Amino acid sequence: MLKFNSHLIHKKLLAFGMFVLFALQQMSVAAETTTTVELNNQPSPFLGSFVEFLPDKDDALSPFSIALPEWSSQWQSYDKDIINLGYATIPYWIRFRVDASASLYKQWDLVISTAVLDYIDIYQIFEDTGPRLIYRSGMQRSFANRIEDHRFSIVPLKIYNEPGKPTEFMLRVKTKGSFYMPLKLYPSGDFWSPLQKQDIFNWMFYGVILAMALYNLFLYTSVKDSAYLYYVFFISSFAMLHLSLDGYIFQHFWPFDQGYSYAPDTVFTLMTAMFGFLFLSKFMDLKHQLPNINRVIVSLALIQIPIISLSIYYHDVAFDRWTLLPISLMLVLAVCVGFYATAKGLETARYFLIAWLLFALGNTYLMISLSGANLFDFSPLLVSKASAFAEAMLLSFALAQRIRRLSDDREKQRIKAEAQSYFLAQVSHEIRTPLNGVLGTVELLDQTDLNQEQKGYINIIKGSGQSLLTLVGDVLDYSKIEAGKMDVKYDQVAIQDLATQEFELFRPNAAQKNLEFTLHISSNVPTWVSTDAHRLRQIWSNLISNAIKFTDYGYVRVFLGVTVENDVKQLSFSVSDSGMGIPINEQPSLFNAYKQVKVGKRRVYGGTGLGLAISKELVELLGGSISLESDLGKGSIFKILLPLNVVELPELPSEKELKIEPGRTMKILVAEDNLVNQKVVEGLLIKLGHSVSVVHHGKDALERRQSADFDFDLILMDCEMPSMDGYEATARIRAFEKQERLPEIPIVALTAHALEEVRNRCIQSGMTDFLTKPINTNKLIRTLNKY
Repeated sequence: MLKFNSHLIHKKLLAFGMFVLFALQQMSVAAETTTTVELNNQPSPFLGSFVEFLPDKDDALSPFSIALPEWSSQWQSYDKDIINLGYATIPYWIRFRVDASASLYKQWDLVISTAVLDYIDIYQIFEDTGPRLIYRSGMQRSFANRIEDHRFSIVPLKIYNEPGKPTEFMLRVKTKGSFYMPLKLYPSGDFWSPLQKQDIFNWMFYGVILAMALYNLFLYTSVKDSAYLYYVFFISSFAMLHLSLDGYIFQHFWPFDQGYSYAPDTVFTLMTAMFGFLFLSKFMDLKHQLPNINRVIVSLALIQIPIISLSIYYHDVAFDRWTLLPISLMLVLAVCVGFYATAKGLETARYFLIAWLLFALGNTYLMISLSGANLFDFSPLLVSKASAFAEAMLLSFALAQRIRRLSDDREKQRIKAEAQSYFLAQVSHEIRTPLNGVLGTVELLDQTDLNQEQKGYINIIKGSGQSLLTLVGDVLDYSKIEAGKMDVKYDQVAIQDLATQEFELFRPNAAQKNLEFTLHISSNVPTWVSTDAHRLRQIWSNLISNAIKFTDYGYVRVFLGVTVENDVKQLSFSVSDSGMGIPINEQPSLFNAYKQVKVGKRRVYGGTGLGLAISKELVELLGGSISLESDLGKGSIFKILLPLNVVELPELPSEKELKIEPGRTMKILVAEDNLVNQKVVEGLLIKLGHSVSVVHHGKDALERRQSADFDFDLILMDCEMPSMDGYEATARIRAFEKQERLPEIPIVALTAHALEEVRNRCIQSGMTDFLTKPINTNKLIRTLNKY
C-alpha cells in the first residue's frame, strides 16, 4: 500500500499556489503595463517615462509581497524623463520592463547618475522563481560593495529575452535626502565615455575655483582686506559642497569600507552660507552703508556655527532640506544689497549684482530641482556649477575694481596724512615759538626777586603754559600714530628707577589733594630691561595723572611687577584709585579718541581726552595690552602688560662723561631770527655762566664760522630762518670744515618742530643734537654738558 507524506504534499501545493499567483500577477502586469524600453544597439533614453513607482509608506513591503495581484493597482506611472520625487521620507519601489531582443548586445549597464541616494536594491524578475536580488548600492553602503570604481552606481544587467517577453526589473530606493534619480541603460562598458566627459567638465570647474581661491588668497596677503579671505572660504566651501554632491569625496577620500555620512553636505552648505554672509557684509561695507542690515547679516552668519557643530555631532541625521533656508536668505539678501548698491551708484555694484543674480538663478534652480520639480532637462548640479563659474568671473572684475579703489583710497590717505603731518608741524612751530618766549621769559622772571603775590602769578602762567604745551604734544602724538609714523626706540632702561622717578614727579599733585599715594615694586622686577623709556614715561604719566585728576579723596596706588601667563613672563604695571569710576556702558569708548566719555567730566577736570587713546596705541606699539576694571563710584584699575626683555647691567658712564668740569664756561653762537626767542635763549645761557653771541639767520652763522677769528665752542641753530635756514647753513658749515680739514663744531638744533622727521632731517643735515622749544632749562644743561 502506498504511503503519502502529507507534509511534503502540503509544501508542494503551497509552492505551486504561489507560482500560480505570481504567474497570474505577471499576466496582469503584462496586460496593464503599456510601456517597455525597446533596446537597440545604442544607449537608451532616460528611463523616467518608462517606469512605475510604488510608495512603501510603512517601510514593510518585500519584493514578493508587491508581486501579489492585490498590489497591481497600486503602482503609479511616471511621465518625466528623470525620476524626481523631492525630499523623500519613505522608501519607493520602481519597476520597468526592457526588451533587448532586437539588440546585438545582451549585457547592459544600468547607470544611476546620482551620488545622493542612501540605499539602492536592484531585483530582476524571473518567470520561474520571481524576484532575485542582483545588486546593492547607495551612499550608506561602503564603496567596497561596488563593481565599478565610479562615483555613480553602475549595475551590470544580463538581458536575454524572447520577442514579446520583456525582462522586468525592480528597484527599492530609500534615502533621507533628495530623491533625484536619472536612469539610463548603456551597452556593457559604453558608459565610460559620456561619464568621463562629465568628469572632465567637473574637474575643470574645480580647477577654476581653486585658481580663483589661490588668487584671492594672494590678494588678501597683499592688501590685508578680509573681504578677499571671506570670498576664498565662500567659493572653497561651495566647491567642497559640489565635491560631496558629485560623489568625489566618497569615491576618493572616504574610508573604503564605510558608508558615507550626511555631515559633509550639511557642513559645506552652512559654511557656504556663513562665509557668503560675511563676504557680503565686508565687500559692500554694510557696517557703514546699512548698519542695521549688517547686524542681521552678521547674526545670520554666526548662527551657522552651532548648527554646523550639531550636524557634525549628529552625523547620521540628514539636515539637507533645512539648509535650504540659510542659502535662500543669503541669495535674497545678496541680490537686494546689489540692487541697493547699484541704485546708490557704487562703482563695483554692477558686477556684484550681475554675479549674484546669475549665482542665485543657478542655485535656485538646483534647490527647486532637489525639492522635486523638473523644470528643465538640464542637470541641476551642472547649472549650479555654471552659475558659480560665471559669478567667479564677474566677481573677479568687482574685486579688481575694489583693489584699484583701495589703492586710490590709500594714496589719498597717504597724501592726507602727509598734509596733516605738515600742517601740524607748522601749527606746532607757530604755537611753540611764542610759547617759548612766554615760558622762557617767565623762567627768567622767576629767578628775580619777587614777592609772594608775584610768584603766585608766575606759577599760574607756568602751569597754563605747560598745559598748552601738553595739549600740543598730545595732538602731535596722535596725528603721528594715525599717520603710522610713531616709532619706538629700544634701549637699556633701569626700569625700577624709571618707575620711581615718574612716581615722584606726581607726588606734589597727590599731596595737594591729600591722597594716599604709594608705589610698590615687586621683588621679581629685574633691574634692567630693553624698552622705549620715552614711550613708557608717556604711558605711565597719562595713567597716573588721570588717576590723581579723577580722585578727590582716598588713594592712588601704583604697582610694578612681573606676571607669568602661558609660561611667558610679562612686565605688569597698574594704577588703581578710589576715584569716581567709569560706567560700564562708557568703558568700551574710553580708549577711542573720537568717542570719549561725557564731555562735562572733562570740563570739570580738564584735559584733551587724548591721553588714554594715545596710551593704548603706544602700549600696542610696544607689543603689549591695556585693560580696565572699574565700577561707578568705587574707583578704577588700569593694567598694562608688556613683553619682558631682561638685559644685563650695562657699564655706567664715568663722572667726567656725565658733566663738565665745575666752573667751565662755553662761548656759544646762537642763530635765531625771533627777537623774543633771542632774548630768552641769551638770558638762559648767561644765567648758566656762558658767553653768548647772537646772529639773525643761517647765512650770518655760516659767515662767522668761515671767518678766521671764529672761536666758539658750540652753535645753537634755529631750523626755520629767513635768507638761509638752519639745515642749509649746517650743511654748508660741514662742507667748509671738511674742505679746510677743520674739526666739526657741535651744532645743536633749536626748533619749535617736535616731529621725528624734523629730528631726522636735522641729523642728516649734519647737526649734532636736537632741542625743542620751549626750551627746558634742565634739558639745555644736560645737552651742553655733553660738549
